[in-house]
Amino acid sequence: MSPINLKIQSLNKHYGAKAALTNVSLNAYAGEVIAVLGKNGAGKTTLINSILGMHDYDAQNLEVLGTQLTSQHRPLTIRQRVGVMMQLSTLNANLTVTEQLDLFCSYYPSGTTPEFLLEEFDLTGIAKQRFGKLSGGQRQQVLFAIAVAGNPDLLFLDEPTVGMDVEARHLLWQKIKQRRQHGCALVLTTHYIEEAERLADRVAVLRDGQIIAQGRVNEIIADHGSLESAYLQLIREPSHA
Repeated sequence: MSPINLKIQSLNKHYGAKAALTNVSLNAYAGEVIAVLGKNGAGKTTLINSILGMHDYDAQNLEVLGTQLTSQHRPLTIRQRVGVMMQLSTLNANLTVTEQLDLFCSYYPSGTTPEFLLEEFDLTGIAKQRFGKLSGGQRQQVLFAIAVAGNPDLLFLDEPTVGMDVEARHLLWQKIKQRRQHGCALVLTTHYIEEAERLADRVAVLRDGQIIAQGRVNEIIADHGSLESAYLQLIREPSHA
Protein backbone atom coordinates (compact mmCIF):
# COMPACT_ATOMS: atom_id res chain seq x y z
CA MET A 1 0.00 0.00 0.00
CA SER A 2 1.19 3.53 -0.76
CA PRO A 3 2.43 5.71 2.11
CA ILE A 4 -0.13 7.97 3.78
CA ASN A 5 1.08 11.52 3.15
CA LEU A 6 -1.83 13.05 5.06
CA LYS A 7 -3.74 11.44 7.92
CA ILE A 8 -6.58 13.22 9.74
CA GLN A 9 -8.58 11.71 12.58
CA SER A 10 -11.55 13.49 14.15
CA LEU A 11 -10.63 17.08 13.31
CA ASN A 12 -12.93 19.80 14.67
CA LYS A 13 -12.95 23.55 14.13
CA HIS A 14 -15.21 26.13 15.79
CA TYR A 15 -15.69 29.84 15.22
CA GLY A 16 -17.06 30.82 18.59
CA ALA A 17 -20.13 28.68 19.18
CA LYS A 18 -20.45 27.76 15.48
CA ALA A 19 -19.03 24.42 14.34
CA ALA A 20 -17.20 24.82 11.02
CA LEU A 21 -15.82 21.26 10.93
CA THR A 22 -17.07 18.29 12.93
CA ASN A 23 -15.27 14.98 13.38
CA VAL A 24 -13.54 15.09 9.97
CA SER A 25 -11.33 12.08 9.18
CA LEU A 26 -9.47 11.82 5.90
CA ASN A 27 -6.37 10.19 4.39
CA ALA A 28 -4.40 11.15 1.29
CA TYR A 29 -2.03 8.54 -0.11
CA ALA A 30 1.12 9.06 -2.15
CA GLY A 31 0.31 8.95 -5.86
CA GLU A 32 -3.38 9.77 -5.62
CA VAL A 33 -5.77 12.67 -5.99
CA ILE A 34 -8.54 13.05 -3.43
CA ALA A 35 -11.28 15.54 -4.30
CA VAL A 36 -13.11 17.27 -1.45
CA LEU A 37 -16.50 18.43 -2.72
CA GLY A 38 -19.16 20.60 -1.16
CA LYS A 39 -21.19 23.77 -1.53
CA ASN A 40 -19.79 27.17 -0.64
CA GLY A 41 -19.51 27.33 3.13
CA ALA A 42 -19.34 23.55 3.55
CA GLY A 43 -15.89 23.79 5.15
CA LYS A 44 -13.49 22.91 2.32
CA THR A 45 -11.16 25.90 2.66
CA THR A 46 -11.42 25.78 6.47
CA LEU A 47 -10.22 22.17 6.33
CA ILE A 48 -7.18 23.07 4.23
CA ASN A 49 -6.37 26.05 6.46
CA SER A 50 -6.54 23.79 9.52
CA ILE A 51 -4.14 21.28 8.00
CA LEU A 52 -1.76 24.08 7.09
CA GLY A 53 -1.85 25.43 10.65
CA MET A 54 -3.31 28.78 9.64
CA HIS A 55 -5.69 28.74 12.60
CA ASP A 56 -6.36 26.71 15.72
CA TYR A 57 -8.24 23.43 15.61
CA ASP A 58 -8.78 20.30 17.65
CA ALA A 59 -7.96 16.83 16.34
CA GLN A 60 -7.44 13.36 17.68
CA ASN A 61 -4.55 13.02 15.22
CA LEU A 62 -3.09 15.02 12.35
CA GLU A 63 -0.06 13.67 10.50
CA VAL A 64 1.59 15.31 7.51
CA LEU A 65 4.27 13.31 5.66
CA GLY A 66 4.74 11.02 8.63
CA THR A 67 5.08 13.79 11.21
CA GLN A 68 2.44 14.17 13.90
CA LEU A 69 1.40 17.80 14.31
CA THR A 70 -0.08 19.04 17.56
CA SER A 71 -0.26 22.83 17.09
CA GLN A 72 -0.41 25.58 14.50
CA HIS A 73 3.37 25.44 14.18
CA ARG A 74 4.60 23.66 11.05
CA PRO A 75 8.30 22.67 11.01
CA LEU A 76 10.34 23.99 8.09
CA THR A 77 11.12 20.42 7.02
CA ILE A 78 7.38 19.86 6.53
CA ARG A 79 6.60 23.24 4.96
CA GLN A 80 9.24 22.69 2.31
CA ARG A 81 7.55 19.46 1.24
CA VAL A 82 4.02 20.88 1.01
CA GLY A 83 2.66 22.97 -1.87
CA VAL A 84 -0.46 25.12 -1.75
CA MET A 85 -2.55 26.77 -4.45
CA MET A 86 -5.29 28.75 -2.74
CA GLN A 87 -8.21 30.70 -4.22
CA LEU A 88 -7.04 34.09 -2.97
CA SER A 89 -3.51 35.29 -3.59
CA THR A 90 -1.50 37.89 -1.73
CA LEU A 91 1.21 38.07 -4.38
CA ASN A 92 2.76 41.44 -5.12
CA ALA A 93 0.87 42.71 -8.16
CA ASN A 94 3.88 44.74 -9.34
CA LEU A 95 6.30 41.81 -9.66
CA THR A 96 6.63 40.14 -13.04
CA VAL A 97 5.89 36.47 -13.53
CA THR A 98 9.61 35.69 -13.62
CA GLU A 99 10.23 37.67 -10.44
CA GLN A 100 7.41 35.82 -8.67
CA LEU A 101 8.83 32.45 -9.67
CA ASP A 102 12.38 33.46 -8.77
CA LEU A 103 11.20 34.57 -5.32
CA PHE A 104 9.33 31.37 -4.50
CA CYS A 105 11.98 29.06 -5.94
CA SER A 106 14.47 30.71 -3.58
CA TYR A 107 12.48 29.32 -0.63
CA TYR A 108 13.24 25.73 -1.64
CA PRO A 109 16.94 24.76 -1.70
CA SER A 110 16.13 21.44 -3.37
CA GLY A 111 13.27 22.75 -5.51
CA THR A 112 13.10 23.66 -9.16
CA THR A 113 14.10 26.78 -11.13
CA PRO A 114 12.12 29.71 -12.58
CA GLU A 115 13.34 28.77 -16.05
CA PHE A 116 11.98 25.25 -15.70
CA LEU A 117 8.60 26.50 -14.46
CA LEU A 118 8.28 29.06 -17.25
CA GLU A 119 8.83 26.33 -19.83
CA GLU A 120 6.87 23.60 -18.03
CA PHE A 121 3.72 25.72 -17.64
CA ASP A 122 3.91 27.59 -20.94
CA LEU A 123 4.53 30.94 -19.22
CA THR A 124 7.39 32.24 -21.35
CA GLY A 125 5.06 34.50 -23.33
CA ILE A 126 4.00 36.35 -20.15
CA ALA A 127 7.29 36.08 -18.27
CA LYS A 128 7.86 39.86 -18.22
CA GLN A 129 4.26 40.84 -17.46
CA ARG A 130 3.34 42.08 -14.01
CA PHE A 131 1.18 39.71 -12.03
CA GLY A 132 -1.50 42.36 -11.50
CA LYS A 133 -1.97 42.74 -15.26
CA LEU A 134 -2.62 39.08 -15.97
CA SER A 135 -6.01 37.59 -16.79
CA GLY A 136 -7.71 35.39 -14.23
CA GLY A 137 -6.70 32.23 -16.06
CA GLN A 138 -3.09 33.36 -16.41
CA ARG A 139 -2.94 34.08 -12.68
CA GLN A 140 -4.14 30.56 -11.95
CA GLN A 141 -1.37 29.13 -14.13
CA VAL A 142 1.25 31.17 -12.28
CA LEU A 143 -0.19 30.19 -8.90
CA PHE A 144 0.01 26.51 -9.81
CA ALA A 145 3.61 26.91 -10.93
CA ILE A 146 4.41 28.57 -7.59
CA ALA A 147 2.66 25.76 -5.70
CA VAL A 148 4.97 23.14 -7.22
CA ALA A 149 8.17 25.20 -7.03
CA GLY A 150 9.45 23.01 -4.20
CA ASN A 151 8.54 19.68 -5.86
CA PRO A 152 6.07 18.92 -3.03
CA ASP A 153 5.10 15.49 -1.75
CA LEU A 154 1.72 16.86 -0.64
CA LEU A 155 -0.12 19.43 -2.73
CA PHE A 156 -3.32 21.34 -1.93
CA LEU A 157 -5.30 22.74 -4.85
CA ASP A 158 -8.22 25.00 -3.88
CA GLU A 159 -10.39 25.62 -6.96
CA PRO A 160 -7.33 25.53 -9.26
CA THR A 161 -9.00 26.07 -12.64
CA VAL A 162 -11.34 28.97 -11.85
CA GLY A 163 -11.22 31.50 -14.69
CA MET A 164 -9.30 29.25 -17.07
CA ASP A 165 -10.29 28.63 -20.67
CA VAL A 166 -10.72 25.06 -21.89
CA GLU A 167 -7.18 24.71 -23.28
CA ALA A 168 -5.52 26.04 -20.12
CA ARG A 169 -7.74 23.84 -17.95
CA HIS A 170 -6.76 20.70 -19.84
CA LEU A 171 -3.07 21.67 -19.61
CA LEU A 172 -3.39 22.02 -15.84
CA TRP A 173 -5.20 18.68 -15.59
CA GLN A 174 -2.26 17.10 -17.41
CA LYS A 175 0.19 18.64 -14.94
CA ILE A 176 -1.89 17.41 -11.99
CA LYS A 177 -1.82 13.88 -13.39
CA GLN A 178 1.96 14.12 -13.81
CA ARG A 179 2.34 15.12 -10.15
CA ARG A 180 0.29 12.11 -9.13
CA GLN A 181 2.42 9.80 -11.30
CA HIS A 182 5.53 11.09 -9.52
CA GLY A 183 4.13 10.01 -6.14
CA CYS A 184 2.70 13.30 -4.91
CA ALA A 185 -0.52 13.19 -2.87
CA LEU A 186 -2.96 15.88 -4.04
CA VAL A 187 -5.98 17.27 -2.20
CA LEU A 188 -8.30 19.01 -4.65
CA THR A 189 -11.33 21.18 -3.95
CA THR A 190 -13.46 22.12 -6.93
CA HIS A 191 -16.98 23.08 -7.96
CA TYR A 192 -16.38 21.50 -11.37
CA ILE A 193 -17.69 17.98 -10.83
CA GLU A 194 -16.33 16.92 -14.23
CA GLU A 195 -12.89 17.96 -13.00
CA ALA A 196 -13.19 15.77 -9.92
CA GLU A 197 -14.47 12.84 -11.96
CA ARG A 198 -11.57 13.11 -14.42
CA LEU A 199 -8.80 13.62 -11.88
CA ALA A 200 -9.72 12.05 -8.56
CA ASP A 201 -9.03 8.55 -7.31
CA ARG A 202 -11.21 9.13 -4.26
CA VAL A 203 -13.86 11.66 -3.27
CA ALA A 204 -15.02 13.07 0.06
CA VAL A 205 -18.25 15.08 0.21
CA LEU A 206 -18.52 17.78 2.87
CA ARG A 207 -21.86 19.16 4.04
CA ASP A 208 -22.18 21.61 6.90
CA GLY A 209 -18.65 20.80 8.06
CA GLN A 210 -19.11 17.02 8.12
CA ILE A 211 -17.99 14.34 5.67
CA ILE A 212 -21.20 12.64 4.61
CA ALA A 213 -19.68 10.33 1.99
CA GLN A 214 -16.20 9.13 1.18
CA GLY A 215 -14.79 6.49 -1.15
CA ARG A 216 -13.36 5.68 -4.54
CA VAL A 217 -14.99 7.52 -7.43
CA ASN A 218 -16.62 4.36 -8.82
CA GLU A 219 -18.05 3.60 -5.37
CA ILE A 220 -19.58 7.07 -5.06
CA ILE A 221 -20.95 6.91 -8.59
CA ALA A 222 -22.51 3.44 -8.16
CA ASP A 223 -26.25 3.44 -8.99
CA HIS A 224 -26.14 7.11 -10.04
CA GLY A 225 -24.55 7.03 -13.48
CA SER A 226 -22.28 10.01 -12.83
CA LEU A 227 -20.44 11.73 -10.03
CA GLU A 228 -22.57 14.83 -10.54
CA SER A 229 -25.80 12.91 -9.95
CA ALA A 230 -24.36 11.23 -6.86
CA TYR A 231 -23.07 14.53 -5.48
CA LEU A 232 -26.37 16.35 -6.00
CA GLN A 233 -28.30 13.61 -4.22
CA LEU A 234 -25.86 13.56 -1.30
CA ILE A 235 -25.95 17.27 -0.62
CA ARG A 236 -29.73 17.40 -0.91
CA GLU A 237 -30.41 14.56 1.50
CA PRO A 238 -31.79 15.76 4.85
CA SER A 239 -29.22 15.96 7.62
CA HIS A 240 -29.55 13.52 10.51
CA ALA A 241 -27.06 15.38 12.73
